[in-house]
Amino acid sequence: MAADHEATGGPGAGVGQPPPATFEFLVHTLFTQALMALGRIPNPITKQSHRNLQTARHFIETLGMLEQKTAGNLSEDERRLLEEIQHQLRMMYMAEQPGDGRTAAAGSQSP
Repeated sequence: MAADHEATGGPGAGVGQPPPATFEFLVHTLFTQALMALGRIPNPITKQSHRNLQTARHFIETLGMLEQKTAGNLSEDERRLLEEIQHQLRMMYMAEQPGDGRTAAAGSQSP
């Protein structure tokens, strides 16, 4: 019955209300999910970090699909946000790949 109170403005109304449904909120939600899958932030429920690169890739690809489907329909700020978040996630994802070449190349350079 607590839901009834919230719907009618009774006790607890406004507490725990979700944020407004915006494009930015959707992008940030997918970004957060990708960060959790990359093991960069802990799961807020379990408080533990786990890395699942397949899931991270799924969220990165979902953001790419969102970019394609919304092309020409975003404000400049929305477009830039989506572009920057994808770039950050792709760099993090590449850094997680075994043998990405950066460590080997750095170790083979002589002074």
